[in-house]
Amino acid sequence: MKAVIGTAGHVDHGKTALIKALTGITTARPVEQARGMTLDLGFAHFDDDDGNTVGVIDVPGHERFIRNMVAGVWSLDLVLLVVAADEGWMPMTTDHLKVAHAMGIRNVILCINKSDTVDAETLALVEEEALEHCLAITDEIPESITVSALTGENINALRKMVLRHLRQVERLPLGNAAHLYIDRVFTVNGIGTVVTGSLADGSLKVGDRLKMYPSGKDVQVRTLQSYHKNLDEAEPVSRVAVGLKGVTRKELERGCCIAGRDALCQVTDRLFVRLEEGADTSRRNREVEVALGTWNGLARLVYIKDTRLALLKFDKPVPCFWGQSMAMIRHGGSELIHSGRIVWTSDVAMHLRKRLQALLNDLPETLVPSDQLRLSLDLNGYAPLVAVADGDAIIDSNDYLALGDWLVSRTFNESLRERILKLLDGEGIAMTLGELSTRLSVNIAVMEQVLLGLKDEDRIRMSKDAWMAGGGASEDDLGQDGQQLLARIRGSGKDGFEADKEKIVGGQKLMRNLVRLGFVVALEGKIYYATELYDQLLRDILAGLGEGERFGINLARERTGLSRKYIIPLLNKMELDRWVRRDDNDRIVLKLPDAHDKAA
Repeated sequence: MKAVIGTAGHVDHGKTALIKALTGITTARPVEQARGMTLDLGFAHFDDDDGNTVGVIDVPGHERFIRNMVAGVWSLDLVLLVVAADEGWMPMTTDHLKVAHAMGIRNVILCINKSDTVDAETLALVEEEALEHCLAITDEIPESITVSALTGENINALRKMVLRHLRQVERLPLGNAAHLYIDRVFTVNGIGTVVTGSLADGSLKVGDRLKMYPSGKDVQVRTLQSYHKNLDEAEPVSRVAVGLKGVTRKELERGCCIAGRDALCQVTDRLFVRLEEGADTSRRNREVEVALGTWNGLARLVYIKDTRLALLKFDKPVPCFWGQSMAMIRHGGSELIHSGRIVWTSDVAMHLRKRLQALLNDLPETLVPSDQLRLSLDLNGYAPLVAVADGDAIIDSNDYLALGDWLVSRTFNESLRERILKLLDGEGIAMTLGELSTRLSVNIAVMEQVLLGLKDEDRIRMSKDAWMAGGGASEDDLGQDGQQLLARIRGSGKDGFEADKEKIVGGQKLMRNLVRLGFVVALEGKIYYATELYDQLLRDILAGLGEGERFGINLARERTGLSRKYIIPLLNKMELDRWVRRDDNDRIVLKLPDAHDKAA
């Protein structure tokens, strides 16, 4: 059993003291102890009787720190809603419970603390009133217990109650791969950049390569620690500290997300959300603060008439997952305006918007990953296979086919093939994958799979990074000016063809077409090599080396006979083409020409 729990409740109701009684760990920092108030997230843990560790997050109770509170509850399996017996239910108790509910947490234990400060009759009245508030807010009555963090009364009983609840927790993963929203970033001597957060949906191993969002940068797990123990692998849901390679502290902040490469994390400045049942959508558009994961920021909330749907337009890109819970808070305040779930994470063409709204409105109340698949198939004609559980009936349908990592409607596939052929035949020029994807408004990965199918049938051909109608590739298609320019570039040999110093008949457009068709390779400084020369130099440099081996500039110069003027642009081009990766002054071999040719 792996789990993380957290507190919620009004300021000074004893949340931090309760965690100390439950775990033996003081989460308050010196400045917080001096002020008698929790300002930011605190962390603790305790072990059950079977050797499992339960993480505990302490959240601030003051309304000024509601955003810090929200950052602490996104991944919780259970919330301890703390109410002080000598004060009873307070406004922030309401806000905290609403936020927890908005973030999808349904497992709540009502904990009446400071039982030693009142008599039995008062204690019973406070508990009864608190249960009534819980029912009014969530339509559920949670299990409750009275304790004293000061005297230790019923702390063991609370511990047993928590463990019993956690053993019954059922999680519905929607991210489909390991991900962690960052709540702290710091630097550790000997390790470098370290982030902490609650690991959800999948495990992490030392050496794993991850994506960092919203930047999309590649990072690698250098070290893992959970509850002060060094690990080779961390499991969900647990509190982890991850030492990262390939990123500096300045590049990270609370709200960033690190995720496995298979995770369906989206970075967007627009989201369609489905609001809670009974939400008032009659008001005008408004500015709100949005919290999801540990991220929070401003957005313009646009209600969609006669639906529970709304469009959020963010000031900055947000990393998120389909089906994820979120909270919308009054800008500058602590009042929860709406809760909701993300139901669409990308932009949509204008002519598809009404269709999308109808599909989103028909989604079931409880979302599962296969709903995302059906939604994407119904709207776009394709969807990622990773979003579907094995054995889903939709995969076995004759209406769809698998193309790489995508499930595609057969009708859509035939239509797209016809549009591609018509476009390339009609234009009579080469077009890159990106250009085709943009021109036909189709996901680039799906477009690539369809293009490869047409290539296998010899209906289109690819030269370097450009696609043309017809099979094969021929210099005859270049025309007289193109053939003459290609001959001049080949004649330049290792000295390279320097476009800035040469007069080109047909101009730079002709040169770009040679590059796009794959006859010529562009280096930095507007230096051009014939593709066959570039390929030969690449082979000369990598000869006898293996994947993962290092080499320096001097070795590359010796093997090619090139001066520094040409060897640096050549190595940079090899890095751009993913043959090598730079590490200080060395290059590391990523792949070899022979292996690449066989794979192709």
